[in-house]
Amino acid sequence: MDRKVLTAMVVIMMVLLADQLLLPRFYRPKPRPGQQAKTQTTPAVPGATAPIGSATGTSATGFEPSGAPGGQIPTTYSSGSVLTAPRVTTAPNLTREIRNDRFHVTFTSEGATITSWELVSYQDALRNVPVDLVPTGSRAFQVMVEVGTKAIDFSTAPFTLVQDNAAAGVLSFVAQDSSGVRVSKTYRLDRDSHILDAEVRVSAPSELGPIRYRIGWGPPLPMTELFAKQQQIQGVAYLGTKLESVPASKLGPSGEKVVPPGNVRWIANRSKYFIAAVLPDSGTVSDVVFRSMGSGFVAAWMAGAAPPGSEVVRHSRIYAGPIHYETLLAVGSGLDEVANLGWQWMRPLSVLMLKLLNLLYKAIPNYGVGIIILAAATKLIFYPLTQSSLRSMKVMHRLQPEVKAIQDRFKEDPMKMNKTMMALYKEHKVNPMGGCLPMLLQVPVFIALYNVLLFSIELRASGFVGYIKDLSEPDVLFQVGAFSLHLMPIIMTASTFVLQTQTPTAPNQKAMMYVMPFFMLFFMYTFPSGVILYWTVNNLFSALQQYLVNLADDRKQAAQA
Repeated sequence: MDRKVLTAMVVIMMVLLADQLLLPRFYRPKPRPGQQAKTQTTPAVPGATAPIGSATGTSATGFEPSGAPGGQIPTTYSSGSVLTAPRVTTAPNLTREIRNDRFHVTFTSEGATITSWELVSYQDALRNVPVDLVPTGSRAFQVMVEVGTKAIDFSTAPFTLVQDNAAAGVLSFVAQDSSGVRVSKTYRLDRDSHILDAEVRVSAPSELGPIRYRIGWGPPLPMTELFAKQQQIQGVAYLGTKLESVPASKLGPSGEKVVPPGNVRWIANRSKYFIAAVLPDSGTVSDVVFRSMGSGFVAAWMAGAAPPGSEVVRHSRIYAGPIHYETLLAVGSGLDEVANLGWQWMRPLSVLMLKLLNLLYKAIPNYGVGIIILAAATKLIFYPLTQSSLRSMKVMHRLQPEVKAIQDRFKEDPMKMNKTMMALYKEHKVNPMGGCLPMLLQVPVFIALYNVLLFSIELRASGFVGYIKDLSEPDVLFQVGAFSLHLMPIIMTASTFVLQTQTPTAPNQKAMMYVMPFFMLFFMYTFPSGVILYWTVNNLFSALQQYLVNLADDRKQAAQA
């Protein structure tokens, strides 16, 4: 195999790195042919909560972002009605807490919403407190209602606590507008300790007209990582078998976008490692609205409608916690699709790599050691294939003077030149294309491991040795001002140089191959140390294998001399 194959592989790696660096989105939603999300613009009035979308999904009620995640935004409806606060009986503002061994949830009777969802086992790297999936000053699990031409914001209304049994994990709130519009929310701990059940009921007198509603987590999730990026805070929905996500730049002029209707299996707001998802009863909701929350943040809401005089009953499960593949798989409803394990065709391989890594961790509770073992194991599995590839590379390099002589001799007769070169290759038992397949077979394994190491929450806050306390973040040896010295990428660059010294290279390609390590250093300098560790170990094992191939070939040539 010549240098073209190795160069092609490097290009593949660069495309993968550019995809993660320049397009840091966790989803690649597939557009539905012939279908366009529809939006409708309406004027905005600064001050209260955003309205709901339409019942049919053919239009979205517009609003202007507040400029802060979880902010309250009023608007004018297309019908001419203005979002108003409900006229309800004043009730004291009460707070209650439901706890289990995984999360502590604080509720307020203001909007019957959630003001805090602390995860017991996860620490916020920015604030050095337990991760709270509700940003300070925000309220989660909001409900908004429009009845006929009457738009009512219940997200800040004083609810009455009618069932108060936090010790047993049950709370129920009710609020009723003077016009007869009634909203109730009931929360219950599920038997699954990862889940909180939530039931929403909305009713109104028939003379007010049809009921339209919107239900969602509401505020975007907070930043919890030292090296977090805003693009990692997203709204996402799973409709049927399609994952939908809309960036702020793709929203309509109203600041909203309604995706084509489908069976809404869940809607969620997520960050790199955490998700707050609302999973409705199967088949009960068909519309999803993506809404700007200001400052480039987008949240997902489910919307629906009911005929005049009826009662809307929407039962949902709330999962707010880590993006842990096995846990999400157990929750069901396709929630595991939110785990970024690469392209769909590669997910089974990524899942296998993740399970192997976790299995190694159970035997040796250090993910860094597990990465080293996994890197060694993959090299061992592919050893027979790569052995023939590396031998071909060595022999092809040794034959370069003869190949050059044949090219010069038959430069006027390409057919004769190719025939003579093939005879030379046959004599030395090498196939110029034989080394390509073994190399390319390793690429999916590398990409699968790359995604696992880059996004799996298992590596979050998991140390390796010495100063490397978190394999999900770049290692920081020391910091001077805004500059951080990351030692692992430098070691990786050195390992790449070691590999280059063992790789047979044509004289006219040496400059490019020695520049490449610095190019990799530039791209990967701020990558998580777990990814860098795998790449470094892979380089060193590759260099060792190439050294052994070179040594065997040199001895063979010396014996024949």
